Amino acid sequence: MTRLAAVPERRATFQEDKTIGALTTVLHTNGRLLFRRPSRLEKITFPPAAETIVVDGSRLAITMGDEPPRSVDLDAHPEVAALVEAVRGTLAGDLAALRRNYAVTMEGSVGAWQLTLRPADARVAALVRAVAIAGRNTDVQRVDITQANGDRSVMTITPQP
Repeated sequence: MTRLAAVPERRATFQEDKTIGALTTVLHTNGRLLFRRPSRLEKITFPPAAETIVVDGSRLAITMGDEPPRSVDLDAHPEVAALVEAVRGTLAGDLAALRRNYAVTMEGSVGAWQLTLRPADARVAALVRAVAIAGRNTDVQRVDITQANGDRSVMTITPQP
């Protein structure tokens, strides 16, 4: 976590596969990610499913296609904040933030590691069963979120220089 905390900014591309029980096919999307210490996280999904999610501090803004952005105060939505912190806390190397929301299990070595996060709060557990985050050294390479209803999202991340 100390090594992750030492990286001031990360840029990456991603491919994400979402398996949703109500759909017969897996949804495939791709885009780019940016994390800038201490708390800015951007996820830009390319068309045809254009979406921009920006988290800065305790504000989350979502823009779908050409629609105006919708803003969410994470302090008023602790369940959403906990999900954001699973990714942002890992990228920031902030183990204390992860432990505020999750039971944290760490496995592997610096060269190949995995964090498994299980919600500590019943409200979060009603949404998310587990988050598994894997990487090498200071690079996060995969985020696997299993929702309480069985839906699943697997994001494969390719760091950029």
